[in-house]
Amino acid sequence: MGLLLERGWTTTTTETMSTPEPQAISVSDLTQQIKNVLEGSFPILWISGEISNFVHHGSGHMYFTLKDEKAEIRGVMFKGFNQFLHFKPENGMQVLLQGDLTVYEARGQYQIVAKKMEPAGIGTLYLAFEALKKQLAAEGLFDQEIKQKLPVYPRCIGVITSQTGAAVRDIFQVLDRRAPHVDVILKPSRVQGDKAAFDLTEAINDMAAFNAVDVIIIGRGGGSLEDLWPFNEESVARAIFACPIPIISAVGHETDLSISDLVADMRAPTPSAAAEVVSPAASDLIEYLHGYERNLASAMQRDLQKRWQGLDSAKDRFVLQQPGQLLKQHRTHSRELVHLMVQAYRLGIQGFSGKFAGANEKLLALNPMNILSRGYSIAYRETDQKIIRDPQDLKEGDPFELQTFKGTFRAKRANKKK
Repeated sequence: MGLLLERGWTTTTTETMSTPEPQAISVSDLTQQIKNVLEGSFPILWISGEISNFVHHGSGHMYFTLKDEKAEIRGVMFKGFNQFLHFKPENGMQVLLQGDLTVYEARGQYQIVAKKMEPAGIGTLYLAFEALKKQLAAEGLFDQEIKQKLPVYPRCIGVITSQTGAAVRDIFQVLDRRAPHVDVILKPSRVQGDKAAFDLTEAINDMAAFNAVDVIIIGRGGGSLEDLWPFNEESVARAIFACPIPIISAVGHETDLSISDLVADMRAPTPSAAAEVVSPAASDLIEYLHGYERNLASAMQRDLQKRWQGLDSAKDRFVLQQPGQLLKQHRTHSRELVHLMVQAYRLGIQGFSGKFAGANEKLLALNPMNILSRGYSIAYRETDQKIIRDPQDLKEGDPFELQTFKGTFRAKRANKKK
């Protein structure tokens, strides 16, 4: 059966073709697929923009919109991250933030979940920080395996910081209180400003060359990112890494993290904490020495008791009670050894004599003179003194010598008898 259709439609017959059922997916499935594509395509990224619609919720989370001249994106910074911010975000503020791109499925919106946020004016410093951090990590400067162990009881501590700041006062107060017996050498250095990195690098190298301290504390009090930036300079990081003396980095407050913290052999949250680490209290040291003294006395007592027991056991031995008997036993043993040696010597001589007599008899039996004494003689050609073994060795009339037991005479071969 044919059908008349309006423009844009095709003709068909119900006998030959049927319309397929459309394949639909749920909103949740579609949103989940979009989420997988977006979140899988955008790893951690940096993004800049202006804050608007800012809300600091009672839960502690921050909600906002980040926008520029052409677009905007929803954003959230959870309490676990925003508690470390050094400033208060406000509407209209230009910021640089780092985070993950995610999809908020309940509203079908994509958003940025911020982990770090800084005013745009110092955002470039954070980018430089991350770049240097990545570079030095790839070179192995942060590896735990190469970090040096701190001395348990240092005799001399080096301090690199400003001589007028609060950090140096805090360090000296802790050391005076806990370890007044420890010497301290201060190497003053600028810790803020354009020339601070140069000063810090030179101070580290000087301490290493001086080689008079057992451990070094380098640091300063808290401040903004710009204030702490000298401790993020590459020259300072490489000087710390190359220093043969263990170094503790104590820069700013606990929430501040610098490149020097990552390179140093140990990071302390504050300068005071660094001083605590390297200065065991005098009372702890005295207690340790007392414990060592007790252990030593106990070990000596055990060794003395063992030696007394050995002496008592020796005194009970028969040979020590009657030393003359021991000497008598040694004399008897010596006589037995001498007797055995004499017997062995005699047996050796007898055996040698028997072997000599047998060899002498064999030599006498083989002596040609003995054979001649029994009536035999030996004929030699006169020309070459060779023994004549065959009559053919001589021609008729040839002279020869005949040796007998008692002498030698000359002769000639006579003609053959006919």
